[in-house]
Parts: sequence; structure tokens; C-alpha cells
Amino acid sequence: MIERYSRPEMKSIWSEDSKYASWAEVEKAHLSVLIETGEAPAEVLSIFDNAYKSKSPSDYLAREQETGHDVIAFVAEVGDSMGDKGHFLHKGLTSSDVLDTSLSLRTRKSLELITNSLQKLRENLTKRAFEHTNTVCIGRTHGIHAEPMSFGQVLASHFSEFQRAHTEIINAQKIMSFGKLSGAVGTYSQMTPEFELSVLQKLKLQPEAVATQVIPRDRFVTVASAILSATNAVDRFATNMRHWARTELGEVLEPFGKKQKGSSAMPHKKNPILAENLCGLARTIRGFAGMLSENVALWHERDISHSSVERMALPDIFVTADFMLSRCANLVEGMQIRPEAMQANLWKSGGLWASQSVLTALVTSGMNRTEAYELVQSIALEISGKVATNQINKKQFLEDLLQNKKVKEKVGSDKLTGLFDTDRYLRSLPVTFKRVFGITPEEYNRKNSEAIQNKVPALQKIIKVTVELLPDVLDTEAKTIANDMRLSGNAVIDMRQQKCFFIRMPGNSNPDCMDKYASEVLYNPVIEQFKVEVIQ
Repeated sequence: MIERYSRPEMKSIWSEDSKYASWAEVEKAHLSVLIETGEAPAEVLSIFDNAYKSKSPSDYLAREQETGHDVIAFVAEVGDSMGDKGHFLHKGLTSSDVLDTSLSLRTRKSLELITNSLQKLRENLTKRAFEHTNTVCIGRTHGIHAEPMSFGQVLASHFSEFQRAHTEIINAQKIMSFGKLSGAVGTYSQMTPEFELSVLQKLKLQPEAVATQVIPRDRFVTVASAILSATNAVDRFATNMRHWARTELGEVLEPFGKKQKGSSAMPHKKNPILAENLCGLARTIRGFAGMLSENVALWHERDISHSSVERMALPDIFVTADFMLSRCANLVEGMQIRPEAMQANLWKSGGLWASQSVLTALVTSGMNRTEAYELVQSIALEISGKVATNQINKKQFLEDLLQNKKVKEKVGSDKLTGLFDTDRYLRSLPVTFKRVFGITPEEYNRKNSEAIQNKVPALQKIIKVTVELLPDVLDTEAKTIANDMRLSGNAVIDMRQQKCFFIRMPGNSNPDCMDKYASEVLYNPVIEQFKVEVIQ
């Protein structure tokens, strides 16, 4: 475990102290059942507790230098300190009964922390997705402009992937809720299945149906696979973050501290280092998962080849995954989403993203599909070759289509113009969000508005702001204002009513400062002017 990529709580689970504590937990449960069955006196538990507390990891490690066996060293050290009651410790058990059962306990605790980290990440993605339901960006396939979409839907896609990973983690917790105390080869030669069940119930575990000397290692592969799903999801998000942050895009940037530096040589640099770090760590997780999958094929009823792998891979896969999920959650929360850059990039290709809509309109009008495709393609490719050198305007494709006699006759000017309305690409968003989050954007906003109204003191003033946009600004760009307002943390009552916004000013605000307050809340490069009036 590398300190740089560790968080304290997860790291502590895989510490030496925690390892011995988990062994003691299993041994104590075993002693408790011996007492319940009348095989050991009641005072054994307190004697064991005192003996265990008197020892430290260094004592066990020193004894291990003599025995060459870690569990024997532990049992000998504690047992010797128990005096004449030491013979009850580890009675009828084999080392793997303690090792594997305690390993299940630690793995399950670790999965609980992973679940918590995933929950925080999912909450942050949910919040940001609903903030940007009306933020239009260009969807890309193969890195090339495809069609417009909601940036909220982009984030919903990532949320959905983390949701599936969460389901896998929950399943992995169930898979790891098993222990075994069935002896050297799983035959219960020294105790009964009923005794094993009583011990495991105290640990909230189930007995392995058919154990060898160990718990089958396919269970750990399931755990590794679940963790891999979560960290692969982080990798995909971080990879997109790196693309969004490129100079040519500038659509989403990582948070950047006031005193932070990006390069020792180039003062202008703001690099996506958090995302790059996450992509690198994801590679290590894939390595650990592969290592753990090699442990399934043990010889006969067990060999020890899995042990060295697990001593490295299990702590590292959990500690690293926990760190990754936490860092990704913070990245989602703090990332700077830039709707204005998304708008600029959307129109950089001159509206070529409407090509499928134009093709469909031509086919619907009766034109042969092959003919229609080749016609649209010829116009589009003429434009696409000029995109990189900025030789086109943002509505170049529409203008060229309107100049084509065949297209204009078949579709008509008004219908053609309507095909370039980006709202068309957002109309199914409520259905998508309902599937993913169980709530539509409208329901979410209404719920939040009600919550805001319930929290805001009655003394606060409500001001109405009517917005006038710059000429040639698309209506969809106006929707970004609402998102900016919500991001600003202001108490917005109604997000959008025909470019009118209702805002609660702080109770101690000077009414003469309404314009200044509104300008701060509504700052957006597409706004030309706005009018403010008090309505309460």
C-alpha cells in the first residue's frame, strides 16, 4: 500500500493490527461456542482477552522467525499467556479456518467502504446531471462530431455505469459472507457442521457449502471483478475528462487552486492531472484483478501459492479502489462545466450534426435513400474539410442546403431551418432520466424548488428578472442561464419561464442593489441586458 494513494479507514482494515484483530475475533467466537457446549469454562474468554491485549504485532513476528508459520506464532504467543487455559485456543482448527474466515470479515468490511465511496460518487453525478439537463453539447463518436445531446445525459450515462458497479459490489458482499471451520480438508474431522455454524453465526457469516482446506478462490475473483467494474467506470469518466479539458475543447476543466501550478517550465499550463492519475491507477487495478484470478486453480485441496499474491493484491486493490472512487467523487463535485465552450464547439462544424435529420426529411419526402444520402454527403463533406481551419460560419450547412435546389424543393426552407433546433435532441430526456434516476428533470426541479422555498426565510425579497439575449443566440443557450443560477448556489424559485427568472435575495440585501445582485447571479456571455422588478 502506497501512502500517497491511501485513505486512513481502508488502510487500517489491511494493517497488521487489523489482521491480528480479525484472527482474534474468529478465535474468540470459537471459544464462545466451546463455552456454550460445555467444552470450556466460562472464564476462558476473559483470559483470552487479557492475553491478546498483552501482545503486539512485534511479538507475533518475533515468534514467527522461530516457527516459520504466522498462525502458529499467533496461537503460541497468546496461548502461552493464557496459562493452563491456553490449550482451549485453536482447538480442532486448522490455520486456514482462521485465515480464510477472518479474510472474509476484512473483505466484507472493505466492500462496505467501497459501497460508501460509490454512493458519494453517485450522489455527485446525480446532482451535476440534473444541473445540466438543458446544457447542449455535441455528442462525439470516434472523436468526431455526431449529434447534439444534453450534457446531463452524458453524466447520466456515467451514473448508470456506476450504478451497475454498485449492484456488483453488493453482490460481492453476499458472495464474501462465508467462512469455514471444517478442518484440514473440509471433512469436519475435529468438529461438527453444527459447531461450525454456531461459530460463524456469531460472525454473521454462512458456512462454505463444500470447502477444501480453504474457501474457494473464485469468490475473491467475484470481488475483484466487482471492484474492476467500479474502477473501469472511473477510468472511462477520467478519460472523457481528459478529452473535455483539451485546449481545442475546453468544455470541462478540473478544479484548479489559486496557488496550484501546472508546469515547472510553462506558467500557462492547467493540466488534467487528477483524471490522468485515475487512469493510471485503473491500470494497476486490472493487474491486481488478473493476479487474483490466477489463484483459483490450486492443487487438490489446497496449496499455498495463493497466499503471497493475496498478501499484496487484496490490500492494494481495496486501498487503491477506495482512493480512486473518493478522488473521482471530488472531481465530479468540483469540475468546472463550461456551457459556453460546449455551444461554441457545437457550432464549430457548421451544423453538420443535422445531416441525419436532413437525410430522413429527404427520404420522407419521397427521394430515393441512396440518392438522398449521396446528396447530403456531398454538401457535408465540402464543409467538413474546412472546419479545422475555421473557414465556415456556424450555420454553414443550413445555408448550403438552402442554396441547393433539390433539397429546398423537397423539404422547404422552414422545415430545413427547424431541423437545426437542438431542442429536438433533448425531447426524450425526461424518459431517459426517469429510467436512470427514477425521476424526470421537471420533477427534480419542482422537488428542489419546494425544498428551497421551505428553507428560505419569509423576510427575503423575491425579484423578477427578464432576460434579453444577444442577437442570433439560440434559445437552447438561454437555458444555460438557469443552470448557472443553480450552480451559483442562489435560491432560485422558478428555473425558467419564457426567459423570466424569479430569485430570492438574501434577507439583509439592500433593495437599491437589486441590479448588481441580479448581474452577479445571471452573469452569462449570451445576455445583452435584463430588467429587474420586485414582486414581493
